[in-house]
Amino acid sequence: MGNNALDSTPRATHESGANQAGSFFTPMKPPLSFTDQLELMRNRGLTVGDEELALRRLSETNYYRLRGYWLTYELNGRFIPGTTFDSIWDTYELDCALRTWVWETIAPIEIKARTLFAYHMSMECGALAHEDNRYFKNTIAHAHSMESLTRERNRALRDGVPCVVHNIEKYGDLPIWAAVEIMSMGTVSQLYGNLDSAKSGVAKSIANGFGVKPFILKSWLRHLTYIRNICGHHSRLYNRIMTTRANLLKRDSRHDSDKEFPTFLVLKRIYEQSWPKQWPSRLNGLDAAISKHGGVSLQPMRFPEEWRDILK
Repeated sequence: MGNNALDSTPRATHESGANQAGSFFTPMKPPLSFTDQLELMRNRGLTVGDEELALRRLSETNYYRLRGYWLTYELNGRFIPGTTFDSIWDTYELDCALRTWVWETIAPIEIKARTLFAYHMSMECGALAHEDNRYFKNTIAHAHSMESLTRERNRALRDGVPCVVHNIEKYGDLPIWAAVEIMSMGTVSQLYGNLDSAKSGVAKSIANGFGVKPFILKSWLRHLTYIRNICGHHSRLYNRIMTTRANLLKRDSRHDSDKEFPTFLVLKRIYEQSWPKQWPSRLNGLDAAISKHGGVSLQPMRFPEEWRDILK
């Protein structure tokens, strides 16, 4: 008797649509051409002005990427009467502009966080203190952070990053001031959030550099890492539920929500402490991006009507 006869385990097949747990899935939908995609949207009530332009945009931007931008224009599986392809595209373009603005605004915050982490960690605890789990509350979480750093170090060695090659060849290890240059923002955020304040004053010293208490900075870095990753992967920011939220200062608590406006408040508070002269130009850039797409509602992002005054 062959092996197949002895093995009675049920096998899932694409044809049957069954998985190995014995349940059944709905058969996969067939792919649609760009023309069929547009026709499907029309059948659901969308108004299409320039068909050639709409088809070109579908060919350059995945249907399911655009799908997230018409959630606010949809009711019971159909488009709200009067919804146009252009209105959806305008929402998409606003989101692109917001993601670019947020990415650029976070960049100096990330660099400052790296700098202060390396400086205070090394000055108080030593050049290799980031590798010593005694300075951290959760040793398992610290081990995961070190695994991430090891992967980044190996990648940097393969790529011949000068500061990494130099330190490894000369010292056999990376001091914290070199290590932070190859750490992801997520690793920096995790290490900061894991610092044990009973073992050192590093967490407080870094937070002082941002003008807030350590628990606030921990929350902000974690949240901004999440937002940075959304922007870096070109994911939708507009009308998104924030699964990683920031703790707001008491004076901003009335604007707390699981949508996007709190992110902009956090950025304002960091800039007014660290780079107050730069914030007005950053805000002007945000205003320009939003004004260019004035027909798109900011309500899904929980922007209040007076958002410009609040962020001023």
